Amino acid sequence: MDQSTLMELVSTHLRDVYDAEKQLTKALPRMAKAANDEELAQGFRDHAAETQEQVRRLEQAFQALGMKARSKPCAGMKGLIEEGQEIIQQEDGEALDLSLFAAARKVEHYEMVAYEALINVAQKARQPEVLNLLKETLQEEARMDKRLANLGKRLLKESLTGEGRGRQEKGRGESSGRNESAGRRGSSGSNGSSGGGKSRSSGNGSAAKSSGSRGSGKLSVTTTDPEEIRQWAEERGGQPACVKGTGGKGDIGMLRIEFPGKPGANDDKLQPIEWEDFFEKFEERGLALVYQNKTAAGQKSNFNKLVSRETSSKPKARTAR
Repeated sequence: MDQSTLMELVSTHLRDVYDAEKQLTKALPRMAKAANDEELAQGFRDHAAETQEQVRRLEQAFQALGMKARSKPCAGMKGLIEEGQEIIQQEDGEALDLSLFAAARKVEHYEMVAYEALINVAQKARQPEVLNLLKETLQEEARMDKRLANLGKRLLKESLTGEGRGRQEKGRGESSGRNESAGRRGSSGSNGSSGGGKSRSSGNGSAAKSSGSRGSGKLSVTTTDPEEIRQWAEERGGQPACVKGTGGKGDIGMLRIEFPGKPGANDDKLQPIEWEDFFEKFEERGLALVYQNKTAAGQKSNFNKLVSRETSSKPKARTAR
């Protein structure tokens, strides 16, 4: 195969991948907004930020080849994104998160194969600058795929053990008698218990609300009230934390409530933070906390999940099956 034919192949593959990445920059924020699980939503947000950088990297590759950055419609990515949109419309609760996870891994694998093919052609065409740009993106895609794989194991485990059932109440507005969570919490301060700095007012005057019954056994409660969250956590020895390695510059990363020394605690992966910092990010990201007071056996429960405040109060459109 002569050099001109190889360069034509590079151009064709490059334009196809360029279109795929541009489609993803629009789709990933929608997936993040739809996800109930905060870690899954954060993964989509992180991938969206990476994808924007990957688009710029592809534009650098076009420039290195002396070509204008142009898209060639990528039907494969379009189909995967349409499948993801159907999932958002048809599923909710745990099923939605598991299906979104599966859709995300399909996208990752599609991207990795596309980049591997493009790298192979660029290598044959002896384009080292383009090759380095493409390899950097492929490494990012592989890391994101591994992150999603680990996340999927947790989601599936929680689904099988029933730990994630609280999220199934998301947006249903039915027998639990839930109220919509307020968009922002009202003024709040320290509740007088030990364990961190004071929580701060959101400054917009709207009251934080909770839904469900605090003394209702297995019934999960959804709340945006800082004092309620802090009291529930500290009654169980819980404290605010962030997941190590998930934050960027100036960002503490994904939030958690940890219970040091308790069974199942991931102390090595979590870093304690102040309540003040916790609630600042809690508000900034529009989160709500789903928690339980008691287990099915009547024991004090540590179950909790951080979910999107917006999706926790909006019903999903469903289609007949």
